[in-house]
Amino acid sequence: MAGLLLKLLVSFAAFLPPANAFSSTRSRHIHSTSPTFGRVESRSKFEPLFVLKEPKESFSTIQDDDVLDDSMSDGVVCARGVCVIEDDDNAMSLEVSKDESIADKVLNSYLGPRALLAGASILYGTNFPLGVIMNENLSPSAGTSARMLMASIALSPFLLKLDPKLSKSAFLCGCFTALGYTTQSLALVDTSPATVAFLGCATVLVCPTLEAFVNKKPMGLKDAPQIWLAATLCIAGVGVLELYDPTGAGLDTGWGDVLSILQAVGFGTSFFLTERMMRGQPEQALPITAVQVSVSALVCFFWCLADGWIGQPGSESLGIPFMFLDPNMRMAAGAVAFTGLITTALNRFVETSALGKMSSAEASVILATEPLWAAVFAAWWLSDSFGVNDYAGGALIVLACLANTLKPSDFSRFFNEEEMDATP
Repeated sequence: MAGLLLKLLVSFAAFLPPANAFSSTRSRHIHSTSPTFGRVESRSKFEPLFVLKEPKESFSTIQDDDVLDDSMSDGVVCARGVCVIEDDDNAMSLEVSKDESIADKVLNSYLGPRALLAGASILYGTNFPLGVIMNENLSPSAGTSARMLMASIALSPFLLKLDPKLSKSAFLCGCFTALGYTTQSLALVDTSPATVAFLGCATVLVCPTLEAFVNKKPMGLKDAPQIWLAATLCIAGVGVLELYDPTGAGLDTGWGDVLSILQAVGFGTSFFLTERMMRGQPEQALPITAVQVSVSALVCFFWCLADGWIGQPGSESLGIPFMFLDPNMRMAAGAVAFTGLITTALNRFVETSALGKMSSAEASVILATEPLWAAVFAAWWLSDSFGVNDYAGGALIVLACLANTLKPSDFSRFFNEEEMDATP
C-alpha cells in the first residue's frame, strides 16, 4: 500500500502544471485551508504514558513500522495532526519559583496558552492572502519552494532527533504534506484565499474516512454520530459556497476549487499519518514536522525544475537569497520569510507548547477559527468581497469543524441509552 501511495505522489509531482497554466488574474469574488481541523482527543492520565499496544494487522496498510498505533496513548492530546503530552495540573508545584522565566509564567497561566493558540490560529489564517501576494510576484513553484526551504532550515536542528523507526512513515507523511502545500499554492493563483481556506476544511471528511478504511474504526451513525453531523454540515457548506449564486451571474467554479479540495486530501492524510506516529511518541512532534517541511522543500525543488525557470536569464531573483536583494521583490520576499519562518516553523513550536495546557474542547474551538481569519485578512489586505453564499457556506463549514469535537455521549438523548453505552 505504501508503495502504491508513493507512486501516486510521484506521478502527481511529475505532472504538476507550470505557473502559466493558470490565469494570473485572481477572482476577487468568493463563490465558495492545513492543518482543516481534526477532532481533538484526550484520554485519562491515570495510566502509564507511552504504553504501546500490539500492532494490528491493518497497520501494515500504511507502513511496516511497528511504532504506528491507532489507539490514543494515555495523557496525550491531538489536534491538527499534532500530539502533545497533556499537562497534569495536579502534579504541578503550588509554589511559584522566583527564577521562573517569562515563557514559563505565560504557559503556566490560564490565559497565556489560550492566547498563544489563538495567535497561532490567526497566523495560520494569514498564509492564504500571503500566498496570493507571493503568486503575484513569483511563480507558485518558486514561492512555495522558498517558503519550505526557509521552514526546513529553521527546523533542521530537530531532524537529528527523529526516531529512526519513524523515518519511512515521516517521509511518506511529508509527501502528502507537500501535496497539500503545492495544491494550495496553485489554487491561490485564481481562487480567493477565503475560498481555499474554507474548502481546506474538508479534512473533517478525509480523516474519518481514513480512520474507517485504514484503522477499521466503527463509523456507524450510533458509533460516531458527531462524524456524520460534521460531514453533513461540511458537504452542505461546500454546496452553498460552490453551487449557490445569489447574484444570478452564474457559477464561477474552476480548477482552483478542485485543487482546494485536493489540498484537503493532502493535509488530511498528513494529519492522519502524523497522529498515528505521535500518539505513541508525542515528544516527536517537532522532528516529524521538520521531516514534513524538508520533504516538501525537496518536492518543490523538483517542481521548480519541471517548471523550467531555474537557470533562465533573470531567474536569480526568484530564489533564495537573491530575492531579498532585489528591491522589486521586497513584498514577495517578506511574504516568503514570514510564512516560512513564522507561520510554518515558529507556529508549530507555539502550537505544541500551548496545546497540552487546555481542554480538547477549548483547543478545537480556537483552531476552528483559522478559515475565518483567512477571510478577514483577505478582505483587509486584498479587498475581497463577500456574498450571502460566502457567509452561509463558511458558517456551515466552521460548524462542521466544531461538530467534529463532540463525543458520542453528547448525542445520547437521540439514541437509546443502552445502545449508546454499548458503543465502544
